[in-house]
Amino acid sequence: MANEFFTDEYTAVNQKIVQEVVNDPDTYLGSKYLPSVTVPARKIRTEVIEATGGLTNEHVIGTDPKYIQSFGWRVQEYLPPAYKETILYDEEKILFLRELGKNDPSRRGITDYMDKSIKQLNRRLEARIELLRWQTIFNGGISYLGKTLSFGIPSANRAVPIGALWSLNGTTANPAADPIVDLRYWLMGGYAPYRKYVPTGICMNANTARWILDNPNTRQWLSSYGANPNIDKYDINVVLGFLIPGIPPVTVYRGWYQNETIVNNKITVGDAIFFIPDGFLYFETKLPDNDGIGEFVMGLNLSSGTIETPGVGKFLVVEECIAPGTRGGPKNPFVDITAGVYGGPKLDRAFDVLTAKVVA
Repeated sequence: MANEFFTDEYTAVNQKIVQEVVNDPDTYLGSKYLPSVTVPARKIRTEVIEATGGLTNEHVIGTDPKYIQSFGWRVQEYLPPAYKETILYDEEKILFLRELGKNDPSRRGITDYMDKSIKQLNRRLEARIELLRWQTIFNGGISYLGKTLSFGIPSANRAVPIGALWSLNGTTANPAADPIVDLRYWLMGGYAPYRKYVPTGICMNANTARWILDNPNTRQWLSSYGANPNIDKYDINVVLGFLIPGIPPVTVYRGWYQNETIVNNKITVGDAIFFIPDGFLYFETKLPDNDGIGEFVMGLNLSSGTIETPGVGKFLVVEECIAPGTRGGPKNPFVDITAGVYGGPKLDRAFDVLTAKVVA
């Protein structure tokens, strides 16, 4: 039988504990456009007063005026999705996990592990909510348990290049494209569906912004305008502000998440994925009464409050099943840490969501 005892006779010093790079919810931007709200109800519902237009009819004095159609309205309603998951600490882990980053292996570390698990669950939950926000803006809806929910963004609200795509391979800028011409056309009165809006901002990821700056046509525009003395840095806002006077400021959003796989209880993370996909742009606009395009609605839960008055919003609960009378009790004690949210996006003004797609 093989010797299962440790036989390492050499001294060792634990110099530091290293946290690998993880996503930071404090940097997320989606809540600016779909802020989180709490609603103590099962269904998410919006009533929409539909747009009207036209011009007052010509009239002959002394005759009855012509009747016109009054405004219409419609209801958007759906049952929101649910997201929830748990990390388990069993009796062995509770008793014997050592404190991380310390040279004394006898120091128990379950509290430190639990604190880190709470932060892990919160990061995953915030990343899920942020992804749902951007999927709603760019896809017009979300998918949940194999079903698709669509809020009905008009197809004309997604602009496309009037020439070539900005990138053909997702890596390098396409020299046949002209992002300056496209942006000027979309935002300066050329594209009819956008004419009634006052754009106040543009949001894209860093890769899309790079295609604009790397495009040889962008550099050619600068050269033809004699821009060298006026461009102190090759920045997306400096360049676009010079070439398209009056264009709203660009926010280069670098928010990201990572997928993970688990093999033999080991987590392996993939490459960072931007919340805003490559080649997609969102145009922020001024809306009536400073209204927003929608919200992320969080509903009831029983992780806080009581049966009569449940809690509302996202939840994170530590359940210690150790004492007599608990689910674990002395017989098989454990600790569950559970986080989740029962809710989803609500796109109140789907007809006012303006985006562009510049890739295939």
